[in-house]
Amino acid sequence: MDVAKSTEKERRFESELIHASPRVLLIGAIGLAVYGVGRVIGVSLGHALTGVGTVVFLIALVLHFDHLSFRIGRVAVVLVMVGAISDGAANVIRIFAPAPGLRTSLAGLTYVLFGAAAAAIAVHKERQMKAMLDEYAAGTPWRAQVTVHATFLALTTGAIGLVLYGVGLMWSISDSGTGWAAVMVVGAVVLAIGLISHIEHLVPRLGVIAVGAVILAAIVNAAGPLRNALSATPLPNDDTWWQMCMGIAALLGSLACLIALQKKRSADNA
Repeated sequence: MDVAKSTEKERRFESELIHASPRVLLIGAIGLAVYGVGRVIGVSLGHALTGVGTVVFLIALVLHFDHLSFRIGRVAVVLVMVGAISDGAANVIRIFAPAPGLRTSLAGLTYVLFGAAAAAIAVHKERQMKAMLDEYAAGTPWRAQVTVHATFLALTTGAIGLVLYGVGLMWSISDSGTGWAAVMVVGAVVLAIGLISHIEHLVPRLGVIAVGAVILAAIVNAAGPLRNALSATPLPNDDTWWQMCMGIAALLGSLACLIALQKKRSADNA
């Protein structure tokens, strides 16, 4: 009975554990904050700040690379890093040259790569589950070895939502109508559904406020293309409203990192 209680306690602790180090969470929060401020400011200074924010966020990913590779798979981590680099390149181009088609393509590619990363995580989880079941069938005592906590529903909807958002953004280059914006809105909504479907696991780990900030960030991000989808005369995809939405979404993400940082420190000191 005591063993059962101990096992249950360990399982509950694992479900509430934040694996990222305080340093990674702090650097990630700073990167997202700088990125968000850059989006809100706009013009050359703002675009430069978004590039700096991207670099800082990449540093956080590099510092957490080994653990992330173990948890979600090396392929997924590399895809996220390449996606972040693609977004950074889009911001650099925005500073030094107009090239709206190229920078929009790079920005859209970022979301597609993030979506591919979510799909890669789902594949990684499926392989872990298969290996665990094969070991059990071979007579090895049962032990949980799945390091991906997100459900297949959350990962699948997340992947679809991100890919739709990216495809819609790239489509905007050659479409003067509103179809591309509608696709982006659908993608953002599907992504939000994926996050909400995973809320039961995220809340014990990050807290209600942090999870609420992440979900709100996804909704705010959807508000950018929503105005374009509802408008008879769509504005360029880098208009002030859209940049403001993306900036606020990034700032909400930074807030979530800071809350997670505080929760991590409290747990480590307990």
